[in-house]
Amino acid sequence: MNRQLLRLVITILAIFFLSPCSAHAAKKPAVVSHDETYVNRTVRFRVAWQSENPVVMVKIFTGKEQKEIKVDEYDNRRTRDGYSGEVNAIVELDPSFAEEALAFVIQLEDDARLKSDLMTGKVQIVRAKKDDDDWGRDKVASQPTLQPTGQTTGGTTVEILDRVIGVMDRYDMAPILGNITISRVGTDGVTISTSASDDKSLSGVTFKISDNTGTLVEQDSVAATGKSWQGTSKTFNLVNGNYKVVVQATDGAGNTSKEKSEFFSITGSLLTPQPPFTDTTTSVPVVTQPPVSEPFGVQTPGEQPPAVQTPPSLPTQ
Repeated sequence: MNRQLLRLVITILAIFFLSPCSAHAAKKPAVVSHDETYVNRTVRFRVAWQSENPVVMVKIFTGKEQKEIKVDEYDNRRTRDGYSGEVNAIVELDPSFAEEALAFVIQLEDDARLKSDLMTGKVQIVRAKKDDDDWGRDKVASQPTLQPTGQTTGGTTVEILDRVIGVMDRYDMAPILGNITISRVGTDGVTISTSASDDKSLSGVTFKISDNTGTLVEQDSVAATGKSWQGTSKTFNLVNGNYKVVVQATDGAGNTSKEKSEFFSITGSLLTPQPPFTDTTTSVPVVTQPPVSEPFGVQTPGEQPPAVQTPPSLPTQ
């Protein structure tokens, strides 16, 4: 009797402890949607999920490449069924890749080390294709592909688009500057803060300060790297007066941004924004007088006097 009771207790405890584990093991993360886009030798992925536990890793396998994206806890949104979220990733194709489609595998992993089922698919690769036959090869060899008139010989629309995309990728745009902030440091110090961005890579940011006569009194150059930068100049020690600061950014190709300027005034420990300098020179209006006519009978120097004519005498009766 005691043995039967002991077996019953063990069975109940086993069901109690093992059932939740089995149920928990079945609730692994799942990929609910994914999108793939091929653009200029890169594939852009968007992966969305639903999981009982927060997802901490998204793995993407493409041919020889394996990309692991660590997911921040804030990218997991709490829902009624657990957590949901999505990430975006860019995979660059190997230069030797020449297939028409790219196979990929997506897998999720949550903070309990549970992994999702493998999600597989293919991305169609659109690129310029060479003709397999010899039709028109002599014309292609003797004439340029792009004619000045806009017509093509031996080239497809896809080839033209690939060339245009290549030109756009090689074109380097000028940097863009953000707003300028002027701060007071101590009793006679001033710092200039701003931000800059570029489509490729920044090189540096210059700060130039001139007084109200236009004379350069201080300048500084700060190194800037990456596509975006935010920072502050050195501390400029300036005496009381009115000043103008000019800021300009430069990228790695030597392109420069449009200059941005601000005006400010220093009086003791006070720093006050100022409107642009104005010319204080007073202009005197010039009034044009009408010509003065000379009165009748006034002789101009050097002028001969008019001849006096004598009236004829009358005959005597």
